[in-house]
Amino acid sequence: MAEMGAIRMFMKIRAFDKIPLEGTISYKDLAASLGAEEALISFLNQSGEDHVAHSRHSKLYVYGNPQGVFFQIMFDEAMVPWVHWGDYFDTYGLKEPKMGNHVPHSFAWGHADLNFWQVISKSPQRLVDFNQSMNTLDEVLPVTGMYDFGWIAKAEGPEDRPLIVDVGGGKGQALKRIMAAFPEIPSKRMVLQDREDVIQEVIDAHEAGALVYYIRRCMHDWHDENDRTILAHLAEAAAPDSKVLITEQIMPNPPTALNAWTDLCMMNLGGKERTEKMFGELVASAGLKVIGVHKSLATDVAVIECVKA
Repeated sequence: MAEMGAIRMFMKIRAFDKIPLEGTISYKDLAASLGAEEALISFLNQSGEDHVAHSRHSKLYVYGNPQGVFFQIMFDEAMVPWVHWGDYFDTYGLKEPKMGNHVPHSFAWGHADLNFWQVISKSPQRLVDFNQSMNTLDEVLPVTGMYDFGWIAKAEGPEDRPLIVDVGGGKGQALKRIMAAFPEIPSKRMVLQDREDVIQEVIDAHEAGALVYYIRRCMHDWHDENDRTILAHLAEAAAPDSKVLITEQIMPNPPTALNAWTDLCMMNLGGKERTEKMFGELVASAGLKVIGVHKSLATDVAVIECVKA
């Protein structure tokens, strides 16, 4: 644990960036470049009596390396809240956080009345680092290969009807991968809803009645009440033949160690991972019903296919 704290501190002051990728630097010169006391930094991988060099793994922590950024994010946004769990549950009681604010993350960072996004947005660089880390993770989680989107291009109906509305789709990463795999779906009839607050916003009039509402990696950010609100907006906007496609990791029962770890991460934000049964109960409470679960063979990711109840 002390090593993780030291690594995070050295990342913060960019000490790893000051060490040559090849060769060495003296502790004296390194300390001078950081404006630090030499004694404070003199426990890195030493070369000779007074020089330091990169170790086999330390280059990962040079700024901009995706693996290093992921470590930073896990330390700041997961480890720090975990350390404060004792005080958090003493304050709020032994129950799951159910709102976007007053969650372990915002409590640990001294802004209990804010939600996760509001906390990290206080530092533009922190937000940039978080988005970089999530984009790296996003690339290894499948979008296609589980569900056949090909039927969408064959659907009949008015030419101005949106075929896919990507709800809370960020920069459109998922839509780009769907378009690449299914080029027959006309891109001009895909809508990217990139509003950050997917809970408060209802579906715009021009997005109502879309053939497909697609929501990926949003449900696990929130507890049931907030997710129910999101899904109820979609159910209200949906036409009788519309489908709601939810892409999330489905937690087996009993969960694997990785699933349990992810669930504990999401609890810091007020979210949670869910089993297939939990998803069924959630969508039913919002006026939808599950008609299919299309699972990835390589990961726990699945597309949960829903229609109006």
